[in-house]
Amino acid sequence: MIPKDCKRLAEVDSPIAEVSRHAAREKSIRHGHPSTLHLWWARRPLASSRAVLLALLWPDPCDPLCPADFKEQARKLLPQVGGCHPGTTDEALRKALLKFIANFANWDNAAQRTYLEVSRALVKAAHGEESPLVVDPFAGGGSIPLEALRLGCEAFASDLNPVACLILTVMLENIPRHGPKLAEELRRAGAEIKRQAEKELADLYPKDPDGATPIVYLWARTVRCESPNCGAEIPLARSFWLCKKAARKRALRHRLVHPAGEPPRVEFEVFEPKAEKDVPAGTVTRAKATCVGCGAVLPPERVRAQLAAQRGGAHVVFEAKGQRTGGARMLAVVTLKPGEQGRHYRLPTERDYEAARKAVGRLAAILGEWERGPKPGLCPVPDEPLPPIGTLGFRLQRYGMIEWGDLFTTRQKVAW
Repeated sequence: MIPKDCKRLAEVDSPIAEVSRHAAREKSIRHGHPSTLHLWWARRPLASSRAVLLALLWPDPCDPLCPADFKEQARKLLPQVGGCHPGTTDEALRKALLKFIANFANWDNAAQRTYLEVSRALVKAAHGEESPLVVDPFAGGGSIPLEALRLGCEAFASDLNPVACLILTVMLENIPRHGPKLAEELRRAGAEIKRQAEKELADLYPKDPDGATPIVYLWARTVRCESPNCGAEIPLARSFWLCKKAARKRALRHRLVHPAGEPPRVEFEVFEPKAEKDVPAGTVTRAKATCVGCGAVLPPERVRAQLAAQRGGAHVVFEAKGQRTGGARMLAVVTLKPGEQGRHYRLPTERDYEAARKAVGRLAAILGEWERGPKPGLCPVPDEPLPPIGTLGFRLQRYGMIEWGDLFTTRQKVAW
């Protein structure tokens, strides 16, 4: 066991340059790395977490209080790893341990059996039969507790964010416990959920007559121009680009139609722009909306007022005969065509709006059944109030979104 006053390697030296290089490289690893399990902001690199833990868990061989058993085991085990020569002096052993830490920070060595066995054996030699406990109460993406488990330690991890706790449970408990069988079970369960969802939601996401499958419906909230001589509907879009790939540039451009006795109407078409200037500018900037008809600018307070009256504006308003009369507007539909590479873009049709209208009726039936039940319990659509303005950055109440369910379209709510 390491005496309480014995120095750790982290207190005397650290291979910072090499560890930093390996940590930077991890950002470009896209296959097999735990970071691909779920994107998480401020995720700590595994390389630096592994290196810091080893430097904290191992004693400094040059310290007089360093256990002799640890130095003996280190001299015996380190030669199994290339480039780590413990020598005969304590200074040489310290350099060999630091070299091991630098090499082990390399992601390519993270799962190598020799490195794992040597690191765990030396942790055990330093701490005895009882494995050290590593506690991380704000573990986030779980880099520190994951590396603690890799080194043979016990780990306790938690976080204030429930999403982080779910990531930690999967990565630190489920995957180690079930191994490859978990991946197979997830694929099976995912395929079953996909099959069932396609069956239940087929009429809400219909295929095109040519067999193309819609994969994205691009919507825009709308407000009305308040200029006395206009009154056109303004679709709120920051950009009218659909795709900027060199071989598949697509965007929307608009024109104004003047029906007799009605406000001007904005119509769109999908086109292939030759240059950036060919694509019209977006209609909304910093909560100000610009009318594409007359150029009038609607100030933020009026934009908020109109959207608040629509409860956020994410829903389509239909008349009795099923025609759209306001609310959210579909700008374009992204499809995949059988046997063709890449995505295709088209304008919405009445068939697309019909599917959205069906979702309105379906949701009303779901909520009605829930309300008529003997013990309603949790609402099928999240009806909890959003956090107060200023909490966690939420300012959506200013736009009429009061409950969590207001953040989603009708079709998304039905899909739950």
